[in-house]
Amino acid sequence: MASIVEAFDSTIKEAFAGLKVLIWAVPVCFAVSAWQSFMGSIVGIVTAVLFVGYLTTICNNIIIKTDRILPGINVFQYGLVGLIAVLIMIPYGIVAYFVWNLVNNISIPDPVWGLTVKVLGAFLALSFILSAFVLYIRRLNPIEAYNLRKYFIGFGEVFMSFSYLIVKLALWSLVIIGFLVYLFSLFVGFENVLWTYLMCAVGVFYCILGANYMAQTSEEIFTFLEKKENEQKQQKAIDKMTEE
Repeated sequence: MASIVEAFDSTIKEAFAGLKVLIWAVPVCFAVSAWQSFMGSIVGIVTAVLFVGYLTTICNNIIIKTDRILPGINVFQYGLVGLIAVLIMIPYGIVAYFVWNLVNNISIPDPVWGLTVKVLGAFLALSFILSAFVLYIRRLNPIEAYNLRKYFIGFGEVFMSFSYLIVKLALWSLVIIGFLVYLFSLFVGFENVLWTYLMCAVGVFYCILGANYMAQTSEEIFTFLEKKENEQKQQKAIDKMTEE
């Protein structure tokens, strides 16, 4: 299984990783703060597309094993890659929406079991989207995201990996965000830009960790499968040449 520790180490040890997180937190913070206005919504959508493109590029860098995981500033590249990723995931998002509605409408009297089913339903719904994402990041080829054979091969593993990731990040949050909440409750309060910015910075860092983790998951699921497919293609080509 993919390692969150490895994702943390490979991310945090890279040069200027902290600075890049803080820089990305600025537009994210602005988008969150201005979301209620029309222009703020537009800025938020653009920021989301660019950030998805950035995360997708990080995943692809891990898969193709570039020297630098966290790329520099290339707005046009992130915009294009992010827009394609969003468009690819929209059909899967529609399926995820119906799955979530179905699970959410299940009535369970026991509150603990009811919450458990809803959480698992949310993980399941998001896995429909992420399974397409882990296919797209391999070659940045939109057609790959609709290879249903690979999609269903990877779906179960994506569901397990993503659920494990969320649980891990939630436990980290108890420590990190809990400590920040304690400090701000004593000295600053929460109705200020600094609190919003810090939460956005934590969110950005978690997203980058998640991207690293999902890239590892993609490698574990599809590397052996693609190697086997390439060997079969080569063998078919050899057999064809032999027959001729």
